[in-house]
Amino acid sequence: MSIATQTLLQAAPRRWRQLGLCLLLAVALGGCGKTTVLRPDSSPAAFPMLAPASFGRSAQFEQLLHAAHGAQDASLLCMVTITPQQITVLGLTAMGQRVFTLSYDGSELRAERSSFAPERIQPQRILADIQLALWPLAALQAATADSDWQIVEPRPGLRRLLRQQTLESEVHQGEPGRLWLVNLREAYSLDITTREISPP
Repeated sequence: MSIATQTLLQAAPRRWRQLGLCLLLAVALGGCGKTTVLRPDSSPAAFPMLAPASFGRSAQFEQLLHAAHGAQDASLLCMVTITPQQITVLGLTAMGQRVFTLSYDGSELRAERSSFAPERIQPQRILADIQLALWPLAALQAATADSDWQIVEPRPGLRRLLRQQTLESEVHQGEPGRLWLVNLREAYSLDITTREISPP
């Protein structure tokens, strides 16, 4: 386990680690799996992964996610750290066990999946959802200008992702710190509680 991962684990708040949430992802306990290195797909059909510096500042977020896909639902705690050099995402069970670690430096996406994590966890999709929900609109629009994708905010608190004029995802912002993301193509939704903590 890397020093960065250990630091993020220690930063996870005890009040969230002790929540009695049912995490369907964790069907058994196990160690860490192998690391996969991916390069971003630069084709117009692929949603672009934005460079860490495009966020515009350093920040660290705690996110409690409730995910629903069909009749299944699950909960996950994510620690998201953004610096101009790197984005790091650590996914934890309610008991503090690591499900996955992602890191992206603008050229390579490194994903380490725990042995009990299902294969359907897609590193690119996780990062795309985080950037769609948190990144400045101007940065997202600049990154998608020459692609099949379009991102608009028709009114405050609503962000839409379209591909070739077809609605793919929506992000709804409710009370401060509350987001709801629905992916229409993949048929899943995320109810997200976000708290920004001291930057790294």
